[in-house]
Amino acid sequence: MKKVIFTLIASFTLVVSASISVYASPLAYPIERLSGQDRVGTALSISEKGWTSADTVILCEYADFPDSIASTPFAASLNAPILLTQGTALDSRVRDEIKRLQPSKVILLGGTGVLKPTIEEDLGKFDFPITVERIGGQNRYETSIHLAQRVPNDTVILANGDDFPDALSAASFAGIKQIPIILTSKKTPESVLNYLKETQPSQLIVIGGENAIPSEGLTNHGFSIETRLGGQNRYETNAAVISFVKDSYETDDLFLASGITFPDAVAGTVLAAKYKAPLLLSEKEDIPAPVYTYMREHMKVEPPRQSPETPATQPKQGKITPSGGLNLRESPSSSGAKIVTIPQGTTVPLLEEQEGWYKTTYDSQTGWVAADYLTLINSSDSDNQPVKPAEPKKLEGMITADNGLNLRNNPSSTGDKLVTIPKNATIQILAEQSGWYQTTYESKTGWISAEYVSLISPPAKKNGIITAANGLNLRTSPSSTGEKISTVPVDTLFEINEEQNGWYKISFESHTGWVSAEYVDIVENIKDDTPEDSTAKNPDTKPNPPSKDTLPEITIDLSVNGTVYILGGSGVISSTAQSIIEGKASSKYKENLREFPALPSEIKSEEPPQEEEPNNPEDPTPPANTDYDPSQEVLVDPFAGIPEYALAGKVIMIDPGHGGPDPGASGPSKTHEKNNTLPIALALKDILTQAGAEVLMTREDDRSPSTAPVYTELEDLKARVALANSCNADLFISIHNDSFTNSEVSGTSVYYSSANPKNGESLHLASNVRTSLISTINTKDRGVKQLGFYVLSNTKIPAILVETAFISNPYEEARLQNSTFRQNVAAGIFQGIYGYFTTPIPKD
Repeated sequence: MKKVIFTLIASFTLVVSASISVYASPLAYPIERLSGQDRVGTALSISEKGWTSADTVILCEYADFPDSIASTPFAASLNAPILLTQGTALDSRVRDEIKRLQPSKVILLGGTGVLKPTIEEDLGKFDFPITVERIGGQNRYETSIHLAQRVPNDTVILANGDDFPDALSAASFAGIKQIPIILTSKKTPESVLNYLKETQPSQLIVIGGENAIPSEGLTNHGFSIETRLGGQNRYETNAAVISFVKDSYETDDLFLASGITFPDAVAGTVLAAKYKAPLLLSEKEDIPAPVYTYMREHMKVEPPRQSPETPATQPKQGKITPSGGLNLRESPSSSGAKIVTIPQGTTVPLLEEQEGWYKTTYDSQTGWVAADYLTLINSSDSDNQPVKPAEPKKLEGMITADNGLNLRNNPSSTGDKLVTIPKNATIQILAEQSGWYQTTYESKTGWISAEYVSLISPPAKKNGIITAANGLNLRTSPSSTGEKISTVPVDTLFEINEEQNGWYKISFESHTGWVSAEYVDIVENIKDDTPEDSTAKNPDTKPNPPSKDTLPEITIDLSVNGTVYILGGSGVISSTAQSIIEGKASSKYKENLREFPALPSEIKSEEPPQEEEPNNPEDPTPPANTDYDPSQEVLVDPFAGIPEYALAGKVIMIDPGHGGPDPGASGPSKTHEKNNTLPIALALKDILTQAGAEVLMTREDDRSPSTAPVYTELEDLKARVALANSCNADLFISIHNDSFTNSEVSGTSVYYSSANPKNGESLHLASNVRTSLISTINTKDRGVKQLGFYVLSNTKIPAILVETAFISNPYEEARLQNSTFRQNVAAGIFQGIYGYFTTPIPKD
């Protein structure tokens, strides 16, 4: 592998010592938005992005998240896209996509109450045969168990099934590792307890805090929680999950989905797992601080910041005017703790402005001063100009509920009650989110339902612009079933007259009706020389966003940061949020404006000396801090008890996993999986050849078998399968190392796929190899498992994948570096192959 070396260019070093700007440490990513006219269309866009064909398609009802939320590991095991449709009939667009993918099977997720039998009838009308299967339980918990039974694993992920964000946060990782997600509740359902008792998983990973899944519901039944990943809210939980499992990701790309709505995200989880990328959650208009932090720390480069000597970017300064001086406070509020008093006439730098307060530094201490008592100096337009901060618009409301209205700690009816606000009380509205208002009452800040609040000073009219590429239907009612009046073209600008349940009421060409808010961008501060009216206009260009939120244009190559794939239209994650990710606008959250460690503006790479990372190390020094003793490895005789030329006439293909640009998993001592699998495969080749077999290899050096002009993991896997299916071999043996976030996990597993046409023979082969290999190398027996690895599901001959040992475990990493251990692994696999050919295949 190449070692990446970060190099600061000269001009950038000037910025490191510069004053903090308003746009400190912005994000800077290329963007690709995967969206459609609605959630069904978005799922289709995701499918088109990730699949040219598919053996299996999973079909979910577009509004039913409980059945679909736990499906990612199962879908990933089959390499199957998730499509959405209404429950009563197959959407015509979905019909076209199925025709493009040409699957042999469609799996309906949910019972007949969710996806009607008419859909099965529709699936029988294609001009190619489709097998229809249905997976569903009596409730969401049972459905998740049915899905888990299709992807058996020693590890189980538990997530609260009464809401979706926690399960979404774990979905990509679960799909990559094919770990089942079991949905549970605050009170653990009996069906979940029965599943855990039956399977006895060695590891339980709980997503969410004690409020989501109380520990006692598990510990009281004898189950211990090895890992709990949670935070104060869904975004903290999301960041905690992706940070914990970051070693599982094999790409710089990121997927971003709404943390408020689920359908766009569900279809995207499988694509994220396919890319081996994390799935992040976001608000609609801005990036929550925990997610922003992860994205910022994930970056490798950033645009050079302008020199502080440039007049256009020179920080403002202010002069203290009160005769008694001005207090520097810890927060932008008169109630903020006093740090020090700055004397009259002192000139201070103005680093940031926030609602009538300036952030500044005095006597090596940083805090906030009131803007009313400063005179602006060294300004580009005038000197000694009194500062006149803009007054923030205040929105007030009155409580209308007869018995008062509960103030809750989050925008949900399940949020904890803080206090009850009496009827007719006047409150100030601080923020709005999904039908809830944020407010403060009796020194407590929380959320109240907007349904029981009458606005005293209603907000100014908002303007919108159509973003759907093919235009947006104007309907008679705020519903997709409303009668179509006309189509409003893309980029049409209009005034929003009313908002209702995700729909906007507008006027267009003398017609008044409703359009879906999902495909409308809100445009503020519109200036127009023509008289105001409420009729939609179709300008040639979109209005420019306010200049104060615009960052310097990015001119460097940002592709090394990875692409952010936004799942859904701008009604789900707005163009404002997209601009923040691209580095074209500033986040409104104070936490996101802090200084992060500086990044270079370019990356240079160079080849490391060959001796740093030999392709086939013989016996490198064992990793530190292990009790591994290489002398305990005793070479076994692979042919003991086996007649000469026992495999004469057999053709066997060996597949050393990974290679070339794909190093595979890495160990604590920075060893790579690809450098372990090849020596084992070559040793196995030698043994099989001595036994009389003809041996074929997918690779015999550190190169991918793919001949595609651009390397991708999928092209690499396709090349391996093509070789296996074209050589008329008897068996396919894929060799890998296992890996997990918990370095204590160890052992050996052997996999087969039920999707393989020779699945019975594959299971027989896996069982024989597992028995002989465990007895030969004396590792923990993790059993024979069924998973839909691509190289297993798509080969037409008996095929297995051997996870020889855990490279993430320091002790087993050391064993994997030892040539004797590698020879013994090969011997164990060979003896299992011999057992396969000499014992009858069990009959059902």
